[in-house]
Amino acid sequence: MKRPTRLGTDDAGYVINQTSIRHVQPEFESVLFKAIELVKEAFDEQLHSIYLYGSIGRGTAVAGQSDLDLTVLVHEDVDATELVEQTERLLTQHPEVIKIDYDIGRLDVALDPANRFEWGFWLRHLCTCVDGEDVSIQFPRMKPDVRVSEALNQDLISSIEAAKSKLLRGQMSHLEKRSIVKRVTRGWYLTINVKDESFATTVEACLVILKLYFSEDPRVEQGEALLRQDDITNQQLLDYLNEIDWI
Repeated sequence: MKRPTRLGTDDAGYVINQTSIRHVQPEFESVLFKAIELVKEAFDEQLHSIYLYGSIGRGTAVAGQSDLDLTVLVHEDVDATELVEQTERLLTQHPEVIKIDYDIGRLDVALDPANRFEWGFWLRHLCTCVDGEDVSIQFPRMKPDVRVSEALNQDLISSIEAAKSKLLRGQMSHLEKRSIVKRVTRGWYLTINVKDESFATTVEACLVILKLYFSEDPRVEQGEALLRQDDITNQQLLDYLNEIDWI
């Protein structure tokens, strides 16, 4: 593969939104629509719209291994306690997904021009509307931009520090360990995606591109090896996280 890869962008250089309700595989339709109903019941009149993102939205999910990821826009701040409790019960009935994640934000914050490189990019290029008024069309198409990458990486340091703390307390599950390795891989890729004129949406694609730019860096192979392991030890993950110096 040549550099720049321009993976995930069109001929004009704009990021391609790869999500669509049409891409949802049949085995995930039931849990998706039940989760949507849970959100509508929990937030009622405060709900504005619901968006699907991630592997289920791209049609690349694997039953028993993938998450269901939803972005929810509300009019005012809401209490998600009831939604979380109902979701736990829903998961017992639907083993095809490991967990259901809700990214909840206020409509006014999402539409604030100051947040166009965070919310604007997220809704326009990484999500597809599955309920309510689709506000993503209010945002322009974007090309890979360092401001977008920085916005998507803004919680990376806190995520790593939180992971280290849980590891030291021995409270991190295998799924959580895999999740932070994936987060780190994506975060590292986002430091060079503008140079690569690309926007990769999978960890596998991020790793391929990282190898092109950091072929001599053992941390790329180290992260890939951890993701292949059935059981990542606490010390292995701590060593990996402690070697991160590119943030």
